[in-house]
Amino acid sequence: MHTFNLSLPNGAAVTGISSIPSPRTSEATRTPLVIGIHGGSYNSDYFHADAKHTAAIPSQLYGVPFIAFDRPYYGGTRPPQPVSSPADYPRETGTYVHRHILPALWKEYGTGCSGVVLLCHSLGCQQGIVAAALHAGEKDPAYPLLGLVASGFGHRPTPIFSGAPPMKANHGPDHFLHAVAMKDKSMFRPGTVDAEILKQSERLNHPIPVNEAKSGLTVWMPRWRDEWAVHVKVPVMFAWAELDFFFEGTKEHLQECVEAFRNSPRVDGSWVQGAPHCMELSHWSQGWYARCFGFALECAVSSSVKSAS
Repeated sequence: MHTFNLSLPNGAAVTGISSIPSPRTSEATRTPLVIGIHGGSYNSDYFHADAKHTAAIPSQLYGVPFIAFDRPYYGGTRPPQPVSSPADYPRETGTYVHRHILPALWKEYGTGCSGVVLLCHSLGCQQGIVAAALHAGEKDPAYPLLGLVASGFGHRPTPIFSGAPPMKANHGPDHFLHAVAMKDKSMFRPGTVDAEILKQSERLNHPIPVNEAKSGLTVWMPRWRDEWAVHVKVPVMFAWAELDFFFEGTKEHLQECVEAFRNSPRVDGSWVQGAPHCMELSHWSQGWYARCFGFALECAVSSSVKSAS
């Protein structure tokens, strides 16, 4: 993957990584641009952890461009105005991604593609779902959205997650940096991850904004279905890992999440047996990526056929 630092029209910047295969002009109307939105305490490198656990493999194999950006307040992505409270975090950061980041990425990397499919993990689902909901309400959006993939964030927290003490800043005035060993125990379960990927844990560990962390339980979880998911109008693939540390990894919980997207024309529910929270870093990595890219290709073809009819 290649790194990028892209200037935005508002004077800020967005940083991240990219995998851009050789263009296939004959397939431009059926080629999606997949954009990865990482979770909390990671950055865009989450999608390129090492040579085996990377979105670059399906990107090059299928000829599908892939971008992963550092979300607001990660890496070099620093919006001009900070979010003042957890209550505003999902709406403000999701709006920023929709209005500033995704249009810029589409303009820079969308040549030869028919539209965008968002690949969201954990806290990144906040911004992906908000962006998709806002996109549905616009007559002339700044980028074409074809689909949404989401995993790792719902509304049935495990007791250990819901009972955890409030996070306090320990890295600057407004960020928290996890201890690597403790973080790995949350993101993985024994037997679900290659020992080699754990050697990347320190490199992949990044400070999380405290307001973002607090917003998950208090703001997003009780409200996302009625305030945001209901407005999404593109195809959705929503997945649950059975051994998720933070949320109930049950089929019943998955079904409740799937039903939240009741105005989407297609909603695929995926219960991934035995997988941990960070599927992209686990033994399920390439199987999961293959499904995500396959879904993205299906979204692009369906959109192309619908436009031609």
